[in-house]
Amino acid sequence: MEIRDLISKWLIEESYIVSKIEDIGVSGIVWGLNVSTPGAPGVKFSIICPSDRRDRVVLVLGVVIATEHRRELEKLDLRERVKLLHTILSKALTICIDCKIAVKPVISDPQVIVVNMEIFNEEIEKYGKPHFVRILYRLINTYLAIVSGFNEWIPIVIGEKQPYYSYI
Repeated sequence: MEIRDLISKWLIEESYIVSKIEDIGVSGIVWGLNVSTPGAPGVKFSIICPSDRRDRVVLVLGVVIATEHRRELEKLDLRERVKLLHTILSKALTICIDCKIAVKPVISDPQVIVVNMEIFNEEIEKYGKPHFVRILYRLINTYLAIVSGFNEWIPIVIGEKQPYYSYI
């Protein structure tokens, strides 16, 4: 069974919502899956196979910084903004030490935090579903660490009942 099919099977068995990335117009990608966790609000991420490194898959998560949080960030001076992002990124890296995390476009004007995690096909085949699912939990917990970092700094409440979360 191909890695893509094996991963898709495991995700579906674990109640994730999975769809193939139909338009592989993005250069450098052999195949890709869009994935969402079950339940609301649902964490969305992608799993891709890079064309120049077919021996692995990359889990790709983008956390868009909420408009309300961006407005509050803009009120801070540059040093305080960078310090806050450092705190949030440090929290995320304690969850996922082997993740590649980047702030886009730049740390002084953060709009998206991108988290990539590479998993070698050999690792997937050797250790199987339990190992892969634990890696997924680590990715999702990294998302939650980033979101909770922003909401710890400035809790955004819509109405009086529901906190507003940054989203992907």
